Amino acid sequence: MTTTDTLSARDQILDAAESLFASKGFGPSTIKEIGARAELNPALLYYYFGSKEELYQAVLLRLGEGLVARGSAAFEAATPAESIRGLVHAQLEFLRAHPNVPKLVVRELVDHDARHAQAVILQIAAGLFQRLCGVIERGQREGSFRRDVEPRFAAVSIIAQVVYFTIARPAVGVFLGLGPRGIDAATTDAFGVHAGEFALRALSNPEPAA
Repeated sequence: MTTTDTLSARDQILDAAESLFASKGFGPSTIKEIGARAELNPALLYYYFGSKEELYQAVLLRLGEGLVARGSAAFEAATPAESIRGLVHAQLEFLRAHPNVPKLVVRELVDHDARHAQAVILQIAAGLFQRLCGVIERGQREGSFRRDVEPRFAAVSIIAQVVYFTIARPAVGVFLGLGPRGIDAATTDAFGVHAGEFALRALSNPEPAA
């Protein structure tokens, strides 16, 4: 088996597991079902992953790595405001490209109290959350952001806007009068712009910098 074949089979397993874990949850999903969806012998799953829990954590870690990789580019922006806009946009694009994430997140938080996701949370904390706090602190030092705002709380609020919009998408559609399946790409893009500007308005220093 070549390296390319190995990576292909592993990715097939991860894709199938991600889809099943999102639709059924960790407990009800079986190795046999995952193998069938991946069109591979279920025994092969144990070649790459020692257990179903190890496979589940690999699914979560892969998603965390993808989010961090996409979001990290935002911190190369010239100003704190541009970094925040960029991070919100990156979040939205990542979640749009990975529609299984909202269900996986909700199931993990509700069913397992994030027990399986601690490594992913730490990964995101180091890769995105702490860096976002640093961006906010930089804006405060430069005088463009209010200094009476706790950077960690502000970072949570910025991240939470897109997370809630995505997880609660059917409810948001109803709120907007579009129905539970009515949010289209244009509405999603408009919310992304709004979320970035909303965060910056909340952070903006009403007093001019000295």
